[in-house]
Amino acid sequence: MRNNRASERYAKSLLMLSIDERITEEIKGDIDLIIDSFSKSREISSLYLSPIIPIKHKINITKKIFTGKIHNNTLNLLLNLIIRKRDSLIESILSKFNELYNAHMNIEESSITTTFNLDQKSLDVVKSFTEKITDKNIILENNINKEIVGGFNLKIGDRMIDCTVSSKLKNLRKKLINN
Repeated sequence: MRNNRASERYAKSLLMLSIDERITEEIKGDIDLIIDSFSKSREISSLYLSPIIPIKHKINITKKIFTGKIHNNTLNLLLNLIIRKRDSLIESILSKFNELYNAHMNIEESSITTTFNLDQKSLDVVKSFTEKITDKNIILENNINKEIVGGFNLKIGDRMIDCTVSSKLKNLRKKLINN
């Protein structure tokens, strides 16, 4: 719980600073770049979780990786976290920043799962529908899952609209067994 609060405080501070300096989009790009770096390289992610690696090495590696690629405010946050031995919180801070950024920009992340890739026209219709029911800007991701047999599964924030053939079959099977 304490780490959650600390992560939120750091993320909120970075967001407020970026809003004050009017560089919110640039900082958001930095956060996305760092998250992408962590997901592509387990070594980078492990670097900040390891208590064995000396702080001096972590600082040098961080500067080599990110200097010139991210804004100084974002780099300073990373360096301060390392110096204060809070670098194990980096990933949760990045995640929390994205949550706070989305709330600030009135953005809702949504995903639709189908058995095949939807064309752009269909994605636009789904996006328009979700924007109407949420009154938010939607970032829509299309996922593919052959196990749903047909139909779709739409996730909007913490809500789920399940219109899959597999769930309908499952419900029918339950009704038949219970009767």
